[in-house]
Amino acid sequence: MRTRIIAVLGAASFGWGLAGVGVRAVYQEGATTFTVVVVRTVVATLAVVLFGLVTRRVPNRTEWLHGSLIGILRIGLAPILFISSLNYISAGVEGLVITLIPVTTSALGAVFLRENLAKLQMFGLGLGVLGTTLLILSGDSGIADGSGNSVIGGSLALGGVLFGSISGILSRRFAPLHDTATLSIPMFVSGGLVALLGGLVANDIAIAELNTRSWQLLILLGLGSTLLPFVATLYASRHTTAARVALTGYVAPLVGVTAGALLLDEVITPAIAVGGLLTLTGVIMVGRKTTAPR
Repeated sequence: MRTRIIAVLGAASFGWGLAGVGVRAVYQEGATTFTVVVVRTVVATLAVVLFGLVTRRVPNRTEWLHGSLIGILRIGLAPILFISSLNYISAGVEGLVITLIPVTTSALGAVFLRENLAKLQMFGLGLGVLGTTLLILSGDSGIADGSGNSVIGGSLALGGVLFGSISGILSRRFAPLHDTATLSIPMFVSGGLVALLGGLVANDIAIAELNTRSWQLLILLGLGSTLLPFVATLYASRHTTAARVALTGYVAPLVGVTAGALLLDEVITPAIAVGGLLTLTGVIMVGRKTTAPR
């Protein structure tokens, strides 16, 4: 079981690590923020619903309630903020900010799930916050042409971190009670509706303007960087702590930083390197020891 959990979380890390790079690549093709959010979410939702129809999975009322609570935050609100942040910061910087999810999830887990935190983990929490603060206040967006705004982009990403962490706690609370595939249906449907509603309110959906490359990238994002990571972490939530599930932050930011530098010519400045190192060190310290609930 331990090997399976590691493999599942590794797949989630890789998918999320490439998400920011894929989104910025679609932006370069001229796609708008909510077009990206809506199309990639709808692609993932259709895949989940189709699987549910084929396997004859029908969520009951409780599964709809629990799945919707998770989905509104994790599939709907958090991605909207993360994807919006990529208008202002690079995929690498966004990925490093997202590493704060294990820190905030651990803190929330200690409060609401009674998961113990050792002194070393408490120190790691502070170190992670310090590193992310440095990233945001450094003024370095990581975008090659020097454009962007680290404060706006970082703040949007932090909002996504908060929603992502809360959804992680809800997943840990509810996922063990239900079949993973069945719970995914209301999760993605509710998240997809939030994304669609946000796009309609913002009047920012321009699907007709997408070119062939944009469609290819968005389908890959929907399946590989939305469906795969979310289902993988939902499965893992049935078998391990919320803090450990959130430690997909180990690999994802490294994938994002490396891919962004190689594929998008994103810049890694000294401030970004130092802030990212502090954040990752804090994440590692938080994840070294997670004890059972009291």
